Amino acid sequence: MKSWMAIPVIIAVVACASWGQTRTEDLSAARQERSLALGVNLVAWDDKLPEGGWERWSARPALAPGFSVDRMDSSGGVPAIKLSGAKKKYVLGGWRRTADRIEGGRAYRFYAEIEAKGVVSIRRNIICQIRWTGPDLGNEITPEYVNNYVKGLGYLVTLDETFIAPDGATGCEVSLLVQWAPTTELTFKKVTFETAKPAVARVVRMATVYWRPDGPSTPAKNVEAFSALIDILGPKRPDVILLPEASTTIGTGLSNFDSAQEMPGDAFFALAAKAKQYHCYIIYGAYEKVGDVVFNSAFIIARDGTLAGTYRKVQLPYGEVEGGLSPGEYFKTFDLDFGKVGILICHDTAFDEPARVEALDGAEVIFVPIWGGEMTQLKARAMDNGIYIVTSGYDVPCAVIDPAGEVRAMTWMEIGDGTTMAAVDLAKKLRRPWIGDWRNAVFKQRRTDAYLKLVED
Repeated sequence: MKSWMAIPVIIAVVACASWGQTRTEDLSAARQERSLALGVNLVAWDDKLPEGGWERWSARPALAPGFSVDRMDSSGGVPAIKLSGAKKKYVLGGWRRTADRIEGGRAYRFYAEIEAKGVVSIRRNIICQIRWTGPDLGNEITPEYVNNYVKGLGYLVTLDETFIAPDGATGCEVSLLVQWAPTTELTFKKVTFETAKPAVARVVRMATVYWRPDGPSTPAKNVEAFSALIDILGPKRPDVILLPEASTTIGTGLSNFDSAQEMPGDAFFALAAKAKQYHCYIIYGAYEKVGDVVFNSAFIIARDGTLAGTYRKVQLPYGEVEGGLSPGEYFKTFDLDFGKVGILICHDTAFDEPARVEALDGAEVIFVPIWGGEMTQLKARAMDNGIYIVTSGYDVPCAVIDPAGEVRAMTWMEIGDGTTMAAVDLAKKLRRPWIGDWRNAVFKQRRTDAYLKLVED
């Protein structure tokens, strides 16, 4: 064959080889993408590696727990991995496993079934962490805690939670730890960490209003004025509108008893019509008459105009007690169509425990009908618990405060038209430098065993 005749053949061979290499790379990338999409377990047991790929870790040898692998106690052919407190009061350590192929912004689900014996506090003694890694994470060095758990029959505890990898994450470290539990025995089964469905945004449009009568008023006039503000907000399609404390009493000159209304009363029916008109929740504070008893209450009106919940102020200042108001008996949360919320009224926020109780019960937002207070304290309640606080009052700004203590929206006195609104995504975590997602961490790091004096008289 003449040399010039061989040139097309050589070109074709090189082209095929190049195409084959490119094709192989494309297929490899596609397979990896498919494996991620299908939810392949990134910490699956690997028989080719010692102890399945899990490594033993402890803060110091003196704090190390007892480690063991039980092939006789298997699930789906995967041996159980175990930890014991080793009779060490301050035991801290466990199994760790690294995973690569992590993508920032992608959702990942952790799941484990644990036989937990000798556990005093699930939150304090069983620590499952996700620590994201990557060269561009900056101060994102704090771990995520697996908080969601369900107690089953016997000693069974199931952990199940989905996380969003922060931007810049390329890998992660999964830890299964025992902490400060000398007599604990933990058996981990069905441990998985896999890709999950993308997080669904939960954008909530939260609105609040400011109005105060500048002369003598009546309960009906007050409701009319607040209804006018609702009419300003309604076309903007809020999900929830917050009104202040004692909305049918301020400016009327009536006693607490005489200004109180039985439920459902005139104020409720008027505001319920607005809730139905604009298909939004309305939360308002008003004195509630129940026989001869009067409570300082707040009511949630659902989008269809029905009563969705009632909260009665627990922490009454002496002036209200002297004025004949009676206290509510407990803090409570409410499941609305956009998430779980709590309500606190004015003086409730002067104490840190009420907000903590509602946050522990799952509240993502606490609505605060209020008369007056300190913004610093209200911001602290948001920051304490990693939640949103929404206020509507008279002597304090009406605001939407985020979990970092930042004011997202505000109206008050000479600020704005008496209405304001902020759209927030409750599914989005707010990470703070060196702290990370505090809402995720706060309930794992609390030392409730050291707080016993809180319940002593």
